Amino acid sequence: MIKLLVVEDEVELAKNICEIIKSRIKNIDVYLSNTVKEARNIIYKHKPSLIILDINLPDGRGTDVYKEYKEFYPEGVVIFLTAIDSDIEKLVALELGAEDYITKPFNLNELIAKINNWVKRLSKLAKEYIHIVSDYYFDALTGYVLLYRNGFFHQVETLNYNESKIFEILLKNVNRVVDTEIIQDQLDIQMNAIPTVIYYLRKKLAKLNNVRIITIKGGKLKLVIE
Repeated sequence: MIKLLVVEDEVELAKNICEIIKSRIKNIDVYLSNTVKEARNIIYKHKPSLIILDINLPDGRGTDVYKEYKEFYPEGVVIFLTAIDSDIEKLVALELGAEDYITKPFNLNELIAKINNWVKRLSKLAKEYIHIVSDYYFDALTGYVLLYRNGFFHQVETLNYNESKIFEILLKNVNRVVDTEIIQDQLDIQMNAIPTVIYYLRKKLAKLNNVRIITIKGGKLKLVIE
């Protein structure tokens, strides 16, 4: 379930946005805030993965909310609401690294389309991760070991290229014996370098309960997940 926060100081507009989102997008929890203070409380309490954020708020700047949010959840997505006649606001949003923006006044259908697109991308991203055990996942593209909590994926470890490729091979053969010759062929790595890679891979996976890499006589490995 994707969690979305709407931060907009125009009360009626904010309510309309929330109502339309709820009626037109499935599998989404929607939260509403009219101030920076409320937004901060919701972010830390509910941890939304997507925020619709107005830049100008009565008790502060949306850009400050953005910076705090990204420090708290770097993987979160922000769509800025900017004034139609303010190129400066658009530039600020883009320079900050915002994933998207929309100008006010805007067509609600356009906003819904943007939100729907991000919801699909966030949901797809979650599905592309390889499940390891419990709430732990592996992103083979980046080498990140991730912990899923409250709708967010948190990076807990980073594997280098060889560690990542070996772990991916072992994950595809969980609880089965894998010959290191297969690893050597797929990675183009020296056989005598594999034990060192495995040593550091074991250390990085130590925080995952019930996940072990066993060395078997004859140059073989086995990823055991209980």
